[in-house]
Amino acid sequence: MKLQLLVPVFAALIGACSPSFEADLPDVEITQHGLRMAGVPGAAQVGDTSVTSSFTFSSSAWAKHMNSQVFVHQVTITARGDLPNLDFIKLARVTVAAPALSDGTTPIVDYERSADAPSTSTIAVSLPAPIDVTSLWSANRLVIELQVAGQLPEQDWTVDLALNLSGNMTYKF
Repeated sequence: MKLQLLVPVFAALIGACSPSFEADLPDVEITQHGLRMAGVPGAAQVGDTSVTSSFTFSSSAWAKHMNSQVFVHQVTITARGDLPNLDFIKLARVTVAAPALSDGTTPIVDYERSADAPSTSTIAVSLPAPIDVTSLWSANRLVIELQVAGQLPEQDWTVDLALNLSGNMTYKF
């Protein structure tokens, strides 16, 4: 009979506990491979032009319940396919937006190639101060946009776009 009285007590104690975890994430990378950039027919005659491409990052259902601090520390653009380098890019801009939120668009990187920059197939921009994207992170969808300008290729081309993030995440079940 005493055992029957203890079962409801144990059930109440277990029910009162809510499992949770907390993690510091020093370096997480979100990469979109093969981001297609439109070619600019007649670019040699036109001069500098710009094109924009974007992709959607969808969070998992569990991420909506997460209390997070998320910061972007670095953005990397890497040439893919037949591109030997990205020397033709004079300006690049990366933004993040959550269409479901009214926070608007958050600028992440405004890159300008210096005249004496070495030839490279990768543009890596480390941010002087991390960009806080915590309020955007809880959205179901993030739109990450890359805009580039310069003497762009006439044919379509592709790049990999990577965002290096860090933060603290707490999840309570």
